[in-house]
Amino acid sequence: GSCGSCWSFSTTGALEGANFLATGKLVSLSEQQLVDCDHECDPEEAGSCDSGCNGGLMNSAFEYTLKAGGLMREEDYPYTGTDRGTCKFDNTKVAAKVANFSVVSLDEDQIAANLFKNGPLAVAINAVFMQTYIGGVSCPYICSKRLDHGVLLVGYGSAGYAPVRMKDKPYWIIKNSWGENWGENGFYRICRGRNICGVDSMVSTVAAVNTNSE
Repeated sequence: GSCGSCWSFSTTGALEGANFLATGKLVSLSEQQLVDCDHECDPEEAGSCDSGCNGGLMNSAFEYTLKAGGLMREEDYPYTGTDRGTCKFDNTKVAAKVANFSVVSLDEDQIAANLFKNGPLAVAINAVFMQTYIGGVSCPYICSKRLDHGVLLVGYGSAGYAPVRMKDKPYWIIKNSWGENWGENGFYRICRGRNICGVDSMVSTVAAVNTNSE
């Protein structure tokens, strides 16, 4: 809806994957905790702070999660789509913890290797062509690299049909947060190989703590 909280879905998605790799448990994590409680600021950029429905950055959200001690389950802190509520974080109900996080280089082979090793990656993208996306591999000739949307990079393929180019192209598979009726059951395929729409510009990987022994 009108809440610009895509960054929180990108963050929880990446941590859910990392937490599964660390613990073997697939747990849905709370976006609302980030929307309500995370006001972490980007050390590189003055005034760029996570601010609920007005946007945020995945790296700042990983930093918040590291400092706060983790994220709660979705069911314990459900999504409301508004940032007018108070922070209801309960540290006794943490379901996943961040061990560390880092930025992945612009190199697409590195991105693919990180995806393979660490699970889904938090990615920023220019969403202009996502507004009208129906299916296939989105492969625009010109797309701004101004990053305005947070998504989750979940996979890649070597050849998918790109209607604009009228031929098969290598692609990234992106999970979006606009519901399953959007795109290909909620997913987006975009041309891989040339940093189209800035998809390779701000990629983050996160590792979770193995909480099984705690």
